[in-house]
Order: sequence, then structure tokens, then C-alpha cells
Amino acid sequence: MFLGVKQMKNKHIYTTKNGLKVLYVYKPEFYKSYVGIGVNYGNRDLEFVLHGKKYVTPSGTAHFIEHKLFQLPDKDAFAEFAKLNVTANAYTSNEKTIYYFTTTSKIDAPLKVLLEMYWTPYFTKEDVEKEKDIILSELSMYEDIPDAKFSQKILDTLYPKSFLAQPVAGTKESVQNIQVEDLFTAYQAFYTTDNSYLVIVSNQKREEVLALVEETMATFKVHRGLQPNKRESFQELKKKNLTVLADVEQTTASLAIRMEADETMPLFCNYIIGILDSILSPMSEFYNELYKKKAFIADIEYYVVTLRDASYAVISTISKTPQVFLKEVRKKLSHLKPSDLNLDILNLYLKHMKAKSILEQDSVETLGEEILTLALEGISYYEEVERSLSMHIEDYYEYLSYITQGKMLAAICKNSKN
Repeated sequence: MFLGVKQMKNKHIYTTKNGLKVLYVYKPEFYKSYVGIGVNYGNRDLEFVLHGKKYVTPSGTAHFIEHKLFQLPDKDAFAEFAKLNVTANAYTSNEKTIYYFTTTSKIDAPLKVLLEMYWTPYFTKEDVEKEKDIILSELSMYEDIPDAKFSQKILDTLYPKSFLAQPVAGTKESVQNIQVEDLFTAYQAFYTTDNSYLVIVSNQKREEVLALVEETMATFKVHRGLQPNKRESFQELKKKNLTVLADVEQTTASLAIRMEADETMPLFCNYIIGILDSILSPMSEFYNELYKKKAFIADIEYYVVTLRDASYAVISTISKTPQVFLKEVRKKLSHLKPSDLNLDILNLYLKHMKAKSILEQDSVETLGEEILTLALEGISYYEEVERSLSMHIEDYYEYLSYITQGKMLAAICKNSKN
């Protein structure tokens, strides 16, 4: 058994008296600590029920709350973290929001700040209006990045009229529509102790830290309860091709694959990436076939995303012959067979994944974030590591059908003047 699995299962999960789940990892050899708190709440959660009443909030509300929680009634949490020589940040996705800090000093003082800001919603009309200008500036910045716009357009087409068709930060119109009441109702509905996890990776003694957490949590008026874990029924993918015109110098070709899988499937992303590595890495036969056909002029890049009820992959490159690239890759992936997989590449990928699982144990940021994000999905990080260490080449064959049966979208982003 991988070192730490048994400890995590039996000793390192703690629940405060008011319901906050704490995952503690004692790392006496670390000089740095990680503390993160997260909530199962993101841009997909626009509709919810609170006290028997249904609410519909504008897109971008979760991201807005992330921004505003750093503002306390009498101080700014970012400024407090800076005084303590702490590196702090936060981010929002479609399904979760996470706040965290790292420090080489004792975690006591910044931990109190983190918990105070998380459990003290302070939203005033004046501050909300000021924050709108900041977020609108962020949105304008992303609108000036062609790659970001292209990626969002791919998701708009891949999952039409769904939460994935909206940027996590919302749109200019939706942000303008956010009101103080939206923030408070969404906060009360989702920022509950039952819907949150606190993860601590530290060299401080477990008993002392958990006592501090319990003592600090007792000072807050917190909410309990969970929202139903809703799953979305997505519309059918009606388009097979997409062309986006933008102010770009080179043409990008992207093949997006919508797959029937979700985040509850252990290591799904790893298996799909391994398969794509076997087909598209520079050592593969197919890569060299594409090279001979001059189908690309830059690296072939790919990533996989899994959500509560959706999974997709995107394969991209810069190309002077984008139609050739898309046609050949689509044809290859539509008819994948076990014999197409390069076993040497898969072996290398397996070794890489196993080494990565072990090396993560030496990075406080990576370890803390992995534990927290997986916990919010109901997955034990250490059980995931065990699965990763026991992966075999034959396991990949079971995942080929997710690609071959996936819905594929061929997308091109090219210069609008050509």
C-alpha cells in the first residue's frame, strides 16, 4: 500500500462540531505549508432552492463571490495575508471555488484569516458596483485573447445552451445584472459546512492545528445543508465543423471530442491522455504520417476535462493545412483499435504517471490542491494514487470506445482578413 493511504483513511479526516470536513496531512519534512478551503459551487449552479424558494442567479455569480469574499467588514484579506508574508489566491471553475495560501511560517494567523473571510460574507451595494468594473475589465482582457475566445466558442458549440457555453466569469451583460441579493442567497445556499472541505498540509502538529480550527470555527455563524447534486441533460451536438475568424497570424486547427463519461470514473483523464499520447506524440507512427503530409507546423497539444456529467478532449495545433490535419486525426480516432496503440509510448506514459504520483508527495502546493479538488468531487486522493500506481497497458483498451463513439467537432480559427 502506498505510504499515507491508511493514515488518510483512518486518522487524517476530521469534522468540526459545526460540520466542516478537514483533511490534514502531516509533513514534518516540509518547510512550507498549504492551507486551502473549497466549496462545491461554480458557474453551473445558477439555479437553486433556498428555504423552499427557487432562485435563478446571473452567470458569473460564483466568480463574483470569490472576488468579494476577500473583502471583510473592517479589512482586506489580501492585505492581511501580505502582512503575514503569505502567498494567497483563489479561483472559480464551473463546479467549484477554492481559496488557499502557502507559507513558510506558522499557519495559525493566516488560517484564522482564511476561515474568517470564507465564513464572513460582506457584500454592500457600493462595493458590488465597484467590483463589477474590475470583473468587466477582466472580461475585456480575455476578449482580446483570440485563443481564449476560440476555446470558448468550441465549448459553446460542443455543449450548446449549457453552462459550458458561458464563461466562468460570466458575460458583460450577466455581470452587470448581478445584485447584492444574488450574492447573499447563493452564498447561503452553497457556502455550508456540509458542502465545504478544508485541506491542510503542514509540518505543525495535527492536534494543535485541529484544535485551532475547532476553536476558530466556533466563532462563526455557519450554515448546514447540501444542494441536490444536479446533472445536466445536454442538447445534441448539431454541428460537425466550426470556423472562427479572428485577428490571428496563424491558423489553429482543433478537434474537440464530446465523450459520455464523468468525473466519477477513476483516472478517466489519465487513460484518455495516455491513449492520445500513444497516437499523437512525436515517437508515434501516426505523428510521423501527419508530419509527412505537412498537416502541422507546431507541436500537437491536447487536454482532457471531466465534469459531474460531461467529459471532453481538445486536440490542437498550428497548421497551414488545417483541413488535412482535422480530417486525418478525426479518421484515426474514429476507428481506434488496440493495435493502433504504441506500447512503448504507453509504457513510458505509465512510468511517467507513477513517477508523478510519487513526486507530488514532495510538492506542498500540488499535493494540497490535488487532495482538495478530489475531495470536493468525493474522491480520495490517496486511493487515486493507488489506482495510478496499479495501472496496466491492458486497461487502456477499455477506454478506446469513449473516443471512437464520441461526438467530434472540427474547429478552425483563422485570420479574418484571409
